[in-house]
Amino acid sequence: MNTTAHRHRMLLPALVIMMITAAGTTSCDSNQSNVSASDPRLQGTFTLYRLDGDRYPGDPVPEGAVLMHGWPILQSCPIDSTATRQELIQALDDGIANGGGVPVDCFNPRHAIRIEAGDTTTDYMICFQCSNYDIWTNDRKTGGGLMSSSPKSTFNRVLDRCN
Repeated sequence: MNTTAHRHRMLLPALVIMMITAAGTTSCDSNQSNVSASDPRLQGTFTLYRLDGDRYPGDPVPEGAVLMHGWPILQSCPIDSTATRQELIQALDDGIANGGGVPVDCFNPRHAIRIEAGDTTTDYMICFQCSNYDIWTNDRKTGGGLMSSSPKSTFNRVLDRCN
């Protein structure tokens, strides 16, 4: 075996270990947020919601109910803290990045985030039951996809602490 080939065979395991170690230190640090303070989703007003995902759009609306895209709002929690906004957006981004799995055709959203900045209102409607989310921009559905259940505990903790 020539010297160059031998060196490459010896370096490859070391490079693999370095890559795994570097990836692990970045992704395993739960206190580190990849959401920068300049993220446009942190601007304007920011509200986290708990929704009644058991009511389907088109069903009779309970008297006095306020709806978000057809689902009654059970709790509204304005988020003023930049750190809490970053935590919620990071949880949302992680849930989308790790969505995977097989989507279920139910869509019973029990959580939502609304961001109002300038003339634009963006709503993230989230159903952890079926691992899906929808994005609404100015009252028009503009996107969506798969969502893991990882953000659920963060959302519920923030909602439980909200007055």
